[in-house]
Amino acid sequence: MDLVEACRTFTAVSELGSMTLGAAADGVPQPVASRRIAGLERQFGARLFERIGRGVSLTPFGRDMLPSAARLVELADEMMLDADRAKLRPVSLAVPDLCSTRNLAVLAASANARGLRIDFHPGPPGRRVEDLTARRVRAALRSVPAAEGRWTVQLGCAHRSESLPAVRVADLRRSRAPIPGSGARLAGRRLRLLNEDDVPHVRGRIRRASEEAGLLPYQVVVGPSDPAAVAGVLADGDLLICHIDEARQLGLSWSPLVDPVVERGYVLSATSAEDASALGEFGEEIADCLGGTPNRASEAEPASGETAAGEAR
Repeated sequence: MDLVEACRTFTAVSELGSMTLGAAADGVPQPVASRRIAGLERQFGARLFERIGRGVSLTPFGRDMLPSAARLVELADEMMLDADRAKLRPVSLAVPDLCSTRNLAVLAASANARGLRIDFHPGPPGRRVEDLTARRVRAALRSVPAAEGRWTVQLGCAHRSESLPAVRVADLRRSRAPIPGSGARLAGRRLRLLNEDDVPHVRGRIRRASEEAGLLPYQVVVGPSDPAAVAGVLADGDLLICHIDEARQLGLSWSPLVDPVVERGYVLSATSAEDASALGEFGEEIADCLGGTPNRASEAEPASGETAAGEAR
């Protein structure tokens, strides 16, 4: 027996004083209403109504049980309303600052078409992890080593030169002897990183390669802000580590970085398996937002707060 629906019928019949009218008000056939009342009476072990002519009236026991039944129906209605509101509440997703508005809009539109609303929270890698750990967001695109990522993003060098072949970190090494080829134009230049790449698996790889190539410590720069990093490219002719789409948005030329090869990696983490599964359906749209490609066909990873906290810088 469905206790809530039985109590709903019980309150309707008691209010109208008629089994037929109560059933109509409850939207069920009269035989169904009768079975529900009979079921309640068997459950309680006492009669709720007594017949008076063509109608019914509450027994003393029925009058005592009516307030509880009304509260149960009211609470059930409130729960259904809360459920509807919860389903309409958007899934908060922490994304990189570098995701373009258009690509995020395409992701949002695709999700809306499937009944899912997404509320985007742009931020740098550390903040995305902190927000997920503190449950300020329900999901986040976390930065991880490329080999561990569901999506990978190839990085190269943005610059103001119109033509520049593939770049090697060693090309930036200062030398007293003449340097043939493109190395002559790059000698002494600095390599600047965006906030998105200020993570150990990117920053550390660049620094190690620069040390091995003999670059001076100041030639690898993690600036105070992304605008400051871009300003160094425009004003000083430095190189900016970024994806080709980011270079185009800045109006800069782009060349692949071939030594070392550096990639961003991302995984989708969520506070619940349900959110991870729902967002994981939009792998292609997320790849476009990141400017990357799927690394492997893996499921989105549900992450606990402890898992997310372990990735914070």
